Amino acid sequence: MVHHLRDQFLFEAITWGVRSIAFAKELLVEEKGLRISSYSEAIEANELVIVAMPYVDLLPWTDVFAPKLNGKIVIDLSVPQTSEDRQLFGWQTSCSEQLQKKLPRSRIVGAKSTGIHRLSGGELDESSMVYITSDDEAAKQRVIELFRSTAYSIVDAGGLEENRAIDRMISLMAT
Repeated sequence: MVHHLRDQFLFEAITWGVRSIAFAKELLVEEKGLRISSYSEAIEANELVIVAMPYVDLLPWTDVFAPKLNGKIVIDLSVPQTSEDRQLFGWQTSCSEQLQKKLPRSRIVGAKSTGIHRLSGGELDESSMVYITSDDEAAKQRVIELFRSTAYSIVDAGGLEENRAIDRMISLMAT
């Protein structure tokens, strides 16, 4: 995932926040525009925080880092990948909505990609889309502008509630 983000955001400095810096450095040699740090350091150093982790880990992670995420734009890339993920919230809500509830002083933006499941398969094509959602219009526009520099086609998909359908659609495409 981090290689893909580095390739897509060539003109952005990226800080990869991890649990174990030593382990991350074994996986990835630092390259231009990419710095490896702790979660805390990565959050403190950036206005935009991209989270890409399994549903079951994401909400407990926010319990630990909620104070540091206040005022930040938190970009949720998570999509349900397992049957457990798909059952976690049901149809009545989405992970992005749950993030907004847990982080009321953060600006949550969902960025869900139809092409992310193809990362191991090579190049993106015109069918690779990112659906951007948020209940905070200014935050959503900031993320839309960020993603315009990528190879993805960008769709302003409305508010966070729209992730209920988007997450399931992308989950089905990945299976």
